[in-house]
Amino acid sequence: MAVQGTAGDDTTKYEYVAGKLRGDILDGVYGAGKLLPPQRELMEKFDVSRATVTKALRVLRQEGLIASRQGSGARVLVPGGRLPPAPQPAAHVEPRQALETLQPHLQAAFEADDITMDVFSLTSETMNRQLGAQITRIHDGEIRPRSIALRLMVPDPSIKLAFPASLDDPEDDRPRRRHRDTLIRCSESLKDELRTLRRQRLVPQVSVRIRTVALTPISKMYLLNKDLLLEGYYTLEGTDPQTAEGEEPEGTTLNSLGLGATLFPYSKPDQALKVETAQAFFDSYWDLLARDADFGD
Repeated sequence: MAVQGTAGDDTTKYEYVAGKLRGDILDGVYGAGKLLPPQRELMEKFDVSRATVTKALRVLRQEGLIASRQGSGARVLVPGGRLPPAPQPAAHVEPRQALETLQPHLQAAFEADDITMDVFSLTSETMNRQLGAQITRIHDGEIRPRSIALRLMVPDPSIKLAFPASLDDPEDDRPRRRHRDTLIRCSESLKDELRTLRRQRLVPQVSVRIRTVALTPISKMYLLNKDLLLEGYYTLEGTDPQTAEGEEPEGTTLNSLGLGATLFPYSKPDQALKVETAQAFFDSYWDLLARDADFGD
């Protein structure tokens, strides 16, 4: 699979490779503790140079998704940036807790005729990445929902967020600008992809509303079809972002582990109180605190 892009467009190539590997990790193709394919195999798979693969793996290390050591390969970490614990003797094995990701829950939610999604997150990047599989199912005729309604609530990109932020220089605005760019790109992508379904007459009714709130969320939440809640915490970590040649080094940045965050599921009828309380929380913020998004400069 050759990477799309112009010759010499190394940035596009390594970001593409990092994105594909990131998606495979989050979808469970490469589970916690497992090794990624060797660099030579990745070079052949994506038809890129070793330098491109090395840069892609560096991105995943900075995001806390993998750890690598010379001669040992790149190994997938559990959320929080740790290797999974060594197996215990059978007599002492703790009950298994599965790594919950968004994709299987979205797939189940899209079996309904009328789909609702209430999302509160830092950038909506996870939803933007995971929704594509369900849109493909609609295009392929596998499912035919009557309606899709998305309410997306994200932090106001014009405020000074608690994170991401520079730990070395509080006045360095680059982390906030990157967050703003990601937030706007992902939000607009979600809106365009869903509204395209209506324009193409694949889904008769599509509603996409985006609002912002003047605060930094400490967790992400997804409410699907009013009967399933998924919650994940934004664990913080210090990273050292790459800077372009000639640009002043940025130092350590306080970032959150969002893409790889474990999601805890709560569903009706067994956990109705938790789901209904989360829905009331979302509705109150949406109605009383949030404002329609304005992503103008």
